[in-house]
Amino acid sequence: MQAGSVRSSEETPGWTLTERAARIAGLRSFETPTLEAIEYRRYQLWVLTIALLLTLVVALATFTFWHDVRPPAWMNPRIAQWGLIGIVLLFCAYAIEKELQLRRLTQLLIEERVLTTALTNRLREVSTLLEAAKAMNLILDLQEVLETILDCAHELLGSRDGSIMLVHGEDELRTVYASGESAARGARLRFGEGIAGRVATTREPLLISGVIDPERRAQEAGAHPPPTSSLSVPLVHRDVLLGVLNINAAAGYTYNEHQLRALSLFGEQAAAAIANARLYEEQRLLASQNVYQALHDLLTNLPNRALFLDRITHALSRRRRKDQLIALLFLDLDDFKLINDSLGHGAGDEVLMAFADRLRSSVRSGDAMARFGGDEFAVLVEDISSPTHAVAAAERILSLFAEPFTVGGRSVWLRASIGIAVESLIASSAEALLRNADTAKNVAKGQGKGRIVVFEETMHADALRRLDLEAELQHAIDERQLAVHFQPIFALMANRIVGVEALVRWHHPERGLLPAAAFLPLAEQAGLMVQIDRLVLHQACETVQELRAEVPLNAPLSLSVNISPTHLQDPGLVDEVASALKATRLEAERLVLEITESAILADTERVSAHLNALKSLGVKLALDDFGTGYSSLSHLRRFPVDVVKIDRVFIDGVTSDKGANALVQAIVRLGRGLNIEVVAEGIEQQSQADALLQLRCPFGQGWYLCEALPRDALTSFLRRFL
Repeated sequence: MQAGSVRSSEETPGWTLTERAARIAGLRSFETPTLEAIEYRRYQLWVLTIALLLTLVVALATFTFWHDVRPPAWMNPRIAQWGLIGIVLLFCAYAIEKELQLRRLTQLLIEERVLTTALTNRLREVSTLLEAAKAMNLILDLQEVLETILDCAHELLGSRDGSIMLVHGEDELRTVYASGESAARGARLRFGEGIAGRVATTREPLLISGVIDPERRAQEAGAHPPPTSSLSVPLVHRDVLLGVLNINAAAGYTYNEHQLRALSLFGEQAAAAIANARLYEEQRLLASQNVYQALHDLLTNLPNRALFLDRITHALSRRRRKDQLIALLFLDLDDFKLINDSLGHGAGDEVLMAFADRLRSSVRSGDAMARFGGDEFAVLVEDISSPTHAVAAAERILSLFAEPFTVGGRSVWLRASIGIAVESLIASSAEALLRNADTAKNVAKGQGKGRIVVFEETMHADALRRLDLEAELQHAIDERQLAVHFQPIFALMANRIVGVEALVRWHHPERGLLPAAAFLPLAEQAGLMVQIDRLVLHQACETVQELRAEVPLNAPLSLSVNISPTHLQDPGLVDEVASALKATRLEAERLVLEITESAILADTERVSAHLNALKSLGVKLALDDFGTGYSSLSHLRRFPVDVVKIDRVFIDGVTSDKGANALVQAIVRLGRGLNIEVVAEGIEQQSQADALLQLRCPFGQGWYLCEALPRDALTSFLRRFL
């Protein structure tokens, strides 16, 4: 076999392996003939057939009609004629059979070509769908996705134009993207209206053949020629209708059911791409909102501390001329807490928003602003040549308070304290500038309201000392370094002790015994007053109870304890007082809680509730520093006050100022008429005591009568005095 194969290969050296296999199978070639080759073979067949027929016809005619021609003796003329006729018939039969074979082959080739074309189209459609899905899923921007969808649909169907309508609200479609000469630009349809509205309602694709409403189309002047065929498919993702895809055929072309199915399949991919793009857009929007919220104050829409510090850092880092400076203005609204406490936090928010609007209008376009929280704001002033320009900017801000703020029909007047820090070699960072401006602001608030203070280096040292003092004060509270001294209260007419006022003192390890005025303002700023009040209350109640056992008193002593404005706002105050009375077994009627007029101005409703609750315990209430407020007489009527203490300012002038003398006399008479005890504070001279006796003031206290004494000294004084 191998030898035969070799011999065959040697005999036909030019044949390929495929040609040899075809010869073995009895075929010339495995190649499929083309239509052109078959037509050529048909041409050859009919040329040969016609030539042979003509030859045979001539021969037959010659034998039949040309008598001069004599066939050979062995050939019978009749037989020759019939033989020629037979040959003609056989050849005609052969030619016809060959023609039929060639026609069948031609039909097969045509069908094969049609099938190949159809398969090619399907493959192109599938490839287009796959490429479209890939392209759409790679794009996250919604507008780009819509554009890609229409581009791919045009490539898939060879369309003229198209549009995408998305659902808006519950039952409306709006065109969000259109291409070509689509008449759907800007269209809005209710569900059920038009072709797209019908598709949205039924969620079924539609194939449209012919012109819809041709009469109206003909009447539209300048309108583009209407499409003769169109497709509309719903865009549904996870059973949620997103919109409708509309495609219009090119002129003279009509779509079929297969193309409708192809576009429906494409619509599923398009809907998924739109849903993904929307999800990405929502996430991006949410992310941007989160970033905005993280960097802005949501109430005023001003930048917050983080963004403002970044702006300061950027301003400090950029190149500037040597004479261009940066200043930071830090401001705090004076007495803003009073608005929240009296009118409510909603009113306070309105004031903050109104002030933010005013602040925007007062600063230059290139300057930055921020709200740091509460009632604190900051302004960055760039490219100034001297601190005086920063002061001028601060004065413009203070001028914003020349007009009142209107809240709920009520006019509210405010002022602000502003601290200024200017860039320097020492303050060359955002945090340093902010710290210095805050320090200057605190100094401004300490000097009064509506002040402007420029930072100086000495202020930083003072701030550090104050910070150290705050830490020391907290340590003193924890380590019980605070002590309670007691100043006796006398019945002036009888010259006897009727009570004591508890006054806090600080045994500082380095500075010695400090009076309350040396550290209580600091404690108020540091938020330590509630702790100090609580300590003084419990220790004072214990001491008075112990004195009862050690000193034989003719009558029980009353105990006056000061309650700070901050503590008066504390919801736990009433329970703390009740707990102190219970723990020390002190009678409630012997305890007098002293409150200042500024404390009850803060929040009348809350304060009134606390005072009534305290009265229900049986304790007495004293109004301290009486006569210095704006509406003391109304407070005597509104609040359950048992005692008023005349401020030392009026006692100082009781002998030399007729007005002070008359006021003290009026207060004494008022107390007698309202059955309220009156105590004169700050008696430091014999003449003052005599004047008060003449005015018939019932009670008094002061250094002239007796200074504040520690526990042991008070015990000795009571024993000697009694």
